[in-house]
Amino acid sequence: MTARHNISSCLLRIVIVALASMALIAMGLVAWNMASQRRFAETEMVRTVRAIAVALDQQLLVTTTALESLGMALAEDDDPARLYRIAQGVMTKHPYWSHVTLRDAAGTMVFTTAMPYGAPMPTTNSLAPLLDEVLAADRPQVSNLLRSSLIDSPVAAVGVPVQAKDGKRFVLIAVVTVSKWEKFLQNQELASSWVAGIIDRTGIVIARTRAAEQFVGKPAPGWVREAIQTAPEGRAEGPALEGGALTLAFSRSAVSGWTVAFAAPSSVFETPLRRSLWLAAAVSLGALGVAALLVRRYARRLSRSVAGLARIVEAIQEPGAVLPPLPHTDVAEVASVYDSVRCANVHLREAEERRTTAMRELQHRVKNDLQAILSLIALESGQTSSTETRRILEELQGRVEALRLVHSRLYEASQVGTVELGSYLRELCGNSVALYGRSLAGELALKVSVGAVYVDHNAAVSLGLIANEFVTNSAKHAFPHGAGTITLELDVPAAGPVRLRLADNGIGMPANRTRSSGLQLIAMLAEQIGAAPEWEVNAGTSLRLSFSVQGAGLAG
Repeated sequence: MTARHNISSCLLRIVIVALASMALIAMGLVAWNMASQRRFAETEMVRTVRAIAVALDQQLLVTTTALESLGMALAEDDDPARLYRIAQGVMTKHPYWSHVTLRDAAGTMVFTTAMPYGAPMPTTNSLAPLLDEVLAADRPQVSNLLRSSLIDSPVAAVGVPVQAKDGKRFVLIAVVTVSKWEKFLQNQELASSWVAGIIDRTGIVIARTRAAEQFVGKPAPGWVREAIQTAPEGRAEGPALEGGALTLAFSRSAVSGWTVAFAAPSSVFETPLRRSLWLAAAVSLGALGVAALLVRRYARRLSRSVAGLARIVEAIQEPGAVLPPLPHTDVAEVASVYDSVRCANVHLREAEERRTTAMRELQHRVKNDLQAILSLIALESGQTSSTETRRILEELQGRVEALRLVHSRLYEASQVGTVELGSYLRELCGNSVALYGRSLAGELALKVSVGAVYVDHNAAVSLGLIANEFVTNSAKHAFPHGAGTITLELDVPAAGPVRLRLADNGIGMPANRTRSSGLQLIAMLAEQIGAAPEWEVNAGTSLRLSFSVQGAGLAG
C-alpha cells in the first residue's frame, strides 16, 4: 500500500505539472490566435469600407459626368428651355434624382425640373453654399446633407460649373434623394448584426443600413465624429446609437469628402475569445480529472510489479529459496493521439484544397460576368448614334476590361489571390491601344518593356485602371494629326519600389486638362496604392508611379 501510494503521488505530480503547463500554453495560444483573427478581421473591415468608399466615388462621378454632359448643351445653345427638356430626359435614367436646377452666378434660379418651365421660381437659399463652392473652385462639388423645400425631405446635391455660349456662368445642380445612398449601402449585403453609414463633412448622417428614419439627418455619435475628423481612414471603438459597443472602420470619399463608416458589434470579436478560453479551461480540468484516474490505475499496476520485484529481492537474500514468479505487467500505449493528429491534418489539407477551388471558381464566374457586361456595353455602343454616348461607353468598356483581365489572371494564377503585373499590363494596354487606335488617322503603336512581379488583387485593379485611363486620354487627345506611339515600362528592381512609366509622343497635355475627371481618377487610384503621380509634359506626356509590393513579390 505504501509503495502504491508513493508511486501514485509521484506520477500524479508529474502529470499535473505537465498538463497544467500544456493547459496554460493552450490557453495562451487560443488567446493569441483569437487576437490575431480579430486584427485580421479589423484589417478586412478597413479594406471593405475602403472598397465601399471607392464605389461611392464612382457613383458620384457618374452623377458628375451626367451633369457635365448635360451642361454641354448650354455651352452649345443658350436656350434654357431646350436644356430644361434635355434635363427631364436625363432624369429618366437617374431614378433617384429629385430634380435638376439651373442657377446663374448671382444665385437666381433659371429653372427647376420640379416645376413647369416658366412657372414662378421659389426663393430658397438651401443650395447657396454649394453654389458658392462650385463658382469658387470652378469644378464639380458635392454638398452636405440638405433639406429641400421642394420635396420636404433630406437630400444631397451635386453641382457642376457651366459656361453658356455668351460667356455667362451658371451652376447646374442635381438634387439626389438619400434613398439612393440607402439603396447603395443595402446593396453591399452586410451581415444583419452589422451597420454601415455615410456621414457628410459636418458629421451629419446621410444614410444608414439600419433605423435610417431614426438617425438620418442627425449628428453621428461624438466619438465617431472625432475619429473621422482625425484621419481620412482608420478604426475606432465606442458605443452604438442603439446601445452596445461597436468596432468601427471608416474611409473618407476622395470626391465628396463624405465618410463611409462600417461597424460591427465588439461582441463579434470578444465572445468567441471568452468562449474559447472557458472551453480550454473546462477541457483542461476534465483532462486533469481523467489523468488522476489513469494515474491511480497505472500506479496500481506498477505497484504490483514493484512489489513482485521486492519479493524476488527478499527471496534472493535467502540462499536456496524458491524465487516467486514475476507478476504480469501491462503498459498502455498512446498511439491514438498520433492517429487523431494525423486525421486532423488530413481534414485541414482537404479544407484548404476546397477553399482554393472555391476561390478559383469565384474568380472564373466573376470573369465570365464581366465578359458578359463587356458584350452588353459593346452592343449598346454599336447601336447608339450619339458620339458622346459612344465615347462614354468606350471608356466604360476599357475600365470593365481592366477588371475582367484581373479576374482572368487571378483564375489562371498558380498562387491564389495574386496577379503577375507585367504581363497583365502588357495585355491590357495592347487591348486598349487596339480599341482606341481605330479612331485615329494613322496607326497607334505600343512599345512595351516590363519586368515580372506579383501583386495582390487591389493593386492590380488600381494599376490596370490607371493604365487604361492613360491610354484612353492619349488616344483621344495626344494624336490629333495621326499616328503615334504609347510606351509602357515596368521596372522591377531586386530591392526598392517598383517603377511604372506610361508615356506618349503626342502633342502634350494642355494645362486646362489638369482637372479632368480622368486625371482625378488616376490620382485617386494612385493614392490607393501609396503612390503619387508624377506628370511630365515635354515631347509628349509622361506619367511615373513608384510603389511598394506587399504580400506578393518578385516572380521566381
